[in-house]
Amino acid sequence: MTSRNLSASATGCTGIISIEVNEAYSTLSSNAVIECNSSTLSLGSTVNITMGYEGDTAAFNGYLVKKITRLRPENTYRIDCNDVLVRAIDYFMAADDPEAPFQRNNISSLNLVRDLLSEAGITNVTSVEPGPAVFTWGTNEDGARFNLQSVADAIQFIAQITGNTIYFDRSADLVQFVARKPYVDGDSPIGTLNSGDELMSIEYMQSNGKTRNVIQVYGKGDIRARARADSPYLVVDQAVVIAHELIDTSSMAQGTADINLTILNRLEESYQIEIEGKTSLAARQVWSVQDSVIQPSARDVFLYAVTHSFSQEGGYRQTITGTP
Repeated sequence: MTSRNLSASATGCTGIISIEVNEAYSTLSSNAVIECNSSTLSLGSTVNITMGYEGDTAAFNGYLVKKITRLRPENTYRIDCNDVLVRAIDYFMAADDPEAPFQRNNISSLNLVRDLLSEAGITNVTSVEPGPAVFTWGTNEDGARFNLQSVADAIQFIAQITGNTIYFDRSADLVQFVARKPYVDGDSPIGTLNSGDELMSIEYMQSNGKTRNVIQVYGKGDIRARARADSPYLVVDQAVVIAHELIDTSSMAQGTADINLTILNRLEESYQIEIEGKTSLAARQVWSVQDSVIQPSARDVFLYAVTHSFSQEGGYRQTITGTP
């Protein structure tokens, strides 16, 4: 293996011992953990991180310090950080008047998400309305009301209903609300992972534990909908129920059932991959993976989760959960 010099830095930290950054499709806010010999950071500070090999480093910008731990007898610091969407997790909506909570009428999914995020002080949000499920929320006099819950819970519910996902795009400094399924969906891979990229290990798993071929939706009043399809992976029907009063039209109920059936009525497959030092990797990308464990020998894989790890002992590497 070619010898290369490691490089790492983080705002307000000296003597970097290790850094780990975790990004995942299912996690609203990605997180970073820095261990160092000394730090001038305080809670709420903004941290920019770079790590990799000299001349080829990955940048993780705009992380906010959530916790600082002083370690003895090591005499080191551990800094826990999250990206900007941690504000949505921390902000709990509790109206002064419970009869007048946050409410919107006749509003699109995107504008509802944008208004909710603004409650948590997050305004850098995409202006592109995602598909395929386009709903209008709050069509009756009660409107779409949210109270006694975090902004994160509210926007993730909207994402589930509409088959979308929400994440912070650090390259664009923008919160994205997009129609992105958690697997390869007609995507073109942006690169190839193989032994030439120092692919260190790979394992393959398949299961029907999360496969659902019946989606039952209950909305406001007597609104309900159902979607079902045959599944070659199940011996009996497996159902999931989605129930909420904010589903207030028959079209919204049926759209929720249809999009969730598309996402859930699949064989669960995943690859666990460890690879050394590929700075261009990020969660939600699609790569072609080539290895003898894969049948056929090459397969496109959606990077469902990526952990970037740096240490003087272990070097710079990524651990990947990929879904075909």
